[in-house]
Amino acid sequence: MPRNGGIALKTRIVALIMSVVMIALLFNGCSLSLKAPETLMSPPKLTGGHQALQDIFETEVGTNAALIAPINGEHKSAFIIDDFNSDSMEEAMVFYSVKETEETVSVGIFQKENEEWKYIKSVTGLGSSIDTVVIEDMNGDGIKEIIIGWNLSTFNKQVSVYEPDLSLPNAFTGLGSYQYNLLEMIDVDSDGGKELFFVNLDTTGVVPSATANVFKIEENKRAINELSTISIDGNVSGYNQITVGDDGYIYVDAFKNEHDMITEILSWDDKTNSLNAPLFDSETQSTTATWRSFRIPVSDIDSDGKLEVPVGVEVVGSTQVKSGALQEESIYYVKWCSFADGKLKAEKYCLYNTAEGYSLDIPSSWVGKITITSLDSQWYFYRWNKSASEHLGDLLFTVVSHATDTPGLDGYSRLTEYNNKAYEYLITASGKSFGVKDNHFKDGFSVTDIGG
Repeated sequence: MPRNGGIALKTRIVALIMSVVMIALLFNGCSLSLKAPETLMSPPKLTGGHQALQDIFETEVGTNAALIAPINGEHKSAFIIDDFNSDSMEEAMVFYSVKETEETVSVGIFQKENEEWKYIKSVTGLGSSIDTVVIEDMNGDGIKEIIIGWNLSTFNKQVSVYEPDLSLPNAFTGLGSYQYNLLEMIDVDSDGGKELFFVNLDTTGVVPSATANVFKIEENKRAINELSTISIDGNVSGYNQITVGDDGYIYVDAFKNEHDMITEILSWDDKTNSLNAPLFDSETQSTTATWRSFRIPVSDIDSDGKLEVPVGVEVVGSTQVKSGALQEESIYYVKWCSFADGKLKAEKYCLYNTAEGYSLDIPSSWVGKITITSLDSQWYFYRWNKSASEHLGDLLFTVVSHATDTPGLDGYSRLTEYNNKAYEYLITASGKSFGVKDNHFKDGFSVTDIGG
């Protein structure tokens, strides 16, 4: 959320540049490193005791079949072996497509009898690849449902729920199929069994919309039913992860654009038997309370078993300058919040300098009293002076980085070295009077790979 102008640019530029150039001249710049993309690998063939399954598969389906492995989730092999129907005999699914003739993934179904694998049949799937596969007994009847997420296209996914019964001609009975973007199996209603929970973003309308959905299989029944559906913020570009806290809240991290994120927080209401989204504004159809300008997901930051939500808070008066050009964008704190009784509560404030690759904890007592100017991603911390013409008080401290093969800076203290960068800080006399201490950096500084 860029901050609008309204500042006297000429006088502010002079004040900012003059205040930081003398310090900036002390170092020689910085070096950036890029990460190589992950290497893509083909699904492996089976080895060892399951080689017989590989052989019968090739005999029945042919050697012109290409194995297709799920991209996400627990199961990353094209071969999945389990006792789906609790009959003490192994069954297997093999995902494949026929080269040059079929783009849709098929599922080969096999059963083990008298220590030998037997081909049952193949079932045609819905997509050209597989997003995820989950095997879960959803209603406690001893039969594990097969949940398959199909990739229909780059942006469209379909989840299908199957009930395996190898005594029937169709072998897999389809119980339902639904559009989705991200899914998890969660005990949403705390009854001891897991439900299918997923979020779905619909961009086909004039205004994009999104929903969170829960589907359940009742005990001793072979039908999946919608338990609850609720609207969530549809002005998102995609989803990052679904996380369940020990408190039962469901946290859905969503991308807002190239850099920003929000978190939807959902809970189950026993009185209405439905999902509840306490931070979603039905009038604006948006969730703004958890917005931040970094792609940082929810996390247990203090290892106490409870999740915290990152929220963006503007650093009052902050401004970014690159090579003398003023950019009207603020710097934001990340306020890590716990969530209880429908409210967010601040637990810790943190600053992330993604360009230089570090984070710095900020005491809550400093928030609203300090401001930051950024010169080519190096940060300078001032006392916030609302009554001054440019609102800049005394320089309190600086945090800079430079290449490790260049000399250290006069008067600066070394924090650490990482990825060919040296990190250093300087506390001014005014900073010491303000209460800035060495331990604020030694205890609160960390290198990080989080991107903006």
